[in-house]
Amino acid sequence: MDTDAEIERAAINLVRFAQACQASGKAIKREDLRGQVLLNTGTRQFKQVFEMANAYLKEDFGLQMVALPHHEKRVGGSSAVTSTSKTASRWVLQSVLPDNARQQVDMVQTTEEREILGFAATVLSLIFVNNMSLSHEQLVLYVRKLGPPKYVLPSDESRECISGGYATDAQMESAAQAAVAYLVRASYIDKLASQNKNGLQSLASTQATQPAGDEEVDSGQEYTWGPQAKVIFKPLDMARFIAYMTGQECTPEFIKAIGRAYGQNITDVESA
Repeated sequence: MDTDAEIERAAINLVRFAQACQASGKAIKREDLRGQVLLNTGTRQFKQVFEMANAYLKEDFGLQMVALPHHEKRVGGSSAVTSTSKTASRWVLQSVLPDNARQQVDMVQTTEEREILGFAATVLSLIFVNNMSLSHEQLVLYVRKLGPPKYVLPSDESRECISGGYATDAQMESAAQAAVAYLVRASYIDKLASQNKNGLQSLASTQATQPAGDEEVDSGQEYTWGPQAKVIFKPLDMARFIAYMTGQECTPEFIKAIGRAYGQNITDVESA
């Protein structure tokens, strides 16, 4: 890739690919860009194409590609973000519009996108007000009560049972387990590392390739927000969402109370 025209063509393809990933709820992965969009590009060309595509996204759509943070694990009883590489490998689209302008824009979303995002946001809010951690048992219980949207379920049979309201207790349990697995694969939630029998840390943070099968799950396994959640929802956004869902005003007192459940002063986090 040598000419300016070829770089521009690749940038336009990247813009389309990024929007397709957003519509399907998937992260933009470096390996997919290399294999499907930016074939035979070197490091310098990749940087040029990426920067040009981001410029187009900002100018034409009010969006930008933002690197997803790395998965999180718990070290010595506290949470810390760890990384084996400084190079970004996954991105998602994020609005660059200011809050007041963003609220005036009618975001076009399909029914599927709205239901999945609403479901994910509700689950994330429950983790948020539980000091950013829920056990697998608690999480599945909450998901069962919420009723997962059919779009996150793995089979037509399970979708029909849930949508039709005639699912058995076992089918509801299976659907909730599948919904949790979906949220992990989509990077909305992360498994936290746990201590093994020898007291050593075992990293349980699961990448988006985790299968949706019926693998054995430790009921005491804990979950926190994943990289996708951290990009989409800031603490103050989540406080506003909780206020809206509970029919309350998002007053400074409300934000302070939510901050206590979150485990940090939300105002301090936003200004950091």
